[in-house]
Amino acid sequence: MSSGPLDGVRVLDLSRLLPGGFATLMLADLGADVVKVEEPDSGDYIRWMPPMVGNVSTGHVALNRNKRSVTLNLKEPAGRDVFLQLVQSFDVLVESFRPGVMDRLEVGWTACREANPRLVYCAITGYGQDGPLADVAGHDINYIGYAGALAMTGTPDGPPVLPGLQIGDLGGGGMSAVIAILAALHRRAETASGDFCDVSMTDGVVSWLTIHAAAYLGAGVSAERGGAPLTGGWPCYRVYPAADGYITVGALEPQFWSRLCDALGRSDLAGDAFATGARRDEVIAELEGIFVTKRRAEWLSFFAGADVCVGPVNELGEALTHDPILARELVVEHKVSGGGSAKGVATAVRLTDAPADANRLPPPDLGEHTAEVLTEIGLTTADVEALRATGVV
Repeated sequence: MSSGPLDGVRVLDLSRLLPGGFATLMLADLGADVVKVEEPDSGDYIRWMPPMVGNVSTGHVALNRNKRSVTLNLKEPAGRDVFLQLVQSFDVLVESFRPGVMDRLEVGWTACREANPRLVYCAITGYGQDGPLADVAGHDINYIGYAGALAMTGTPDGPPVLPGLQIGDLGGGGMSAVIAILAALHRRAETASGDFCDVSMTDGVVSWLTIHAAAYLGAGVSAERGGAPLTGGWPCYRVYPAADGYITVGALEPQFWSRLCDALGRSDLAGDAFATGARRDEVIAELEGIFVTKRRAEWLSFFAGADVCVGPVNELGEALTHDPILARELVVEHKVSGGGSAKGVATAVRLTDAPADANRLPPPDLGEHTAEVLTEIGLTTADVEALRATGVV
């Protein structure tokens, strides 16, 4: 089906919504044969979440290209039998149910490993397979709240501010799952044995707090909201208002900060990159007064070639039409059902000799490939029709 770096890797995706869907999207774009296993009639919740284009969710289009869809009722004994037969011919399984759900359906890690000892089984949950929160429901807002990340986001005198994207879902869940799966597949190549990947979205967010955690655990320094070094605490690393929006200044290294000050005609501030206390407030006020005098585009032109780590705060629409983003081919056009096309963002992983491909398959209709996939594992057309007649598929 593909010639990507994961060509030959087969993935069963039982996950719903964003974390697992993003993980398997990355695997699919890199060449894996990803088969979504969905409930008959309803399917993945993302299919009917707005906004919609016609009768198709943009979320479904975004997450499910290059995947095939099979409907299967795992609550029926015949559905479980078919599922375990599927497991025998796949390399990876991804699910995002609460701990114990798959076991209650009799298709959990133990049953799957018995069916296929080489299977890499990845369970994405909010809080992990054990611990006091294992069975607690949650979403991204809860995970980043528990992890301590949400408390750091915002201004010093304001409430915590939700980030514009789902850090726990995408980073803690999706990307951590991909890393765990690839590590387990690498180990399997040496041992011929699969593994269970316990991916907690909260754990993933906590693991991203390496610098902040070290500062607190080692020196008792807490990352105060809006006042930590990299959240606006230093004059050299802040968002400053321009006449028509905001610009970013990331002049951490002395040479960048010095060039910035020279360009602004304020060489007297060259020693104040990391100013604290009252002096910090004075420097920030001085720079705010300067940056607000020009528009973003004027500042970008002003600093062109100066090598000072300055950029715009783009709105989403600006980013997706901005030359640097387009030049990196991060906006791609891919197939959709019915022969049309849609635009989306590319998988960011780049391999020169085996590039990702967003255009192998359009996002599937619910159950579109049920007969195709089940006949691949030995069922006959009559078998599939019998299962369909009893509501198993």
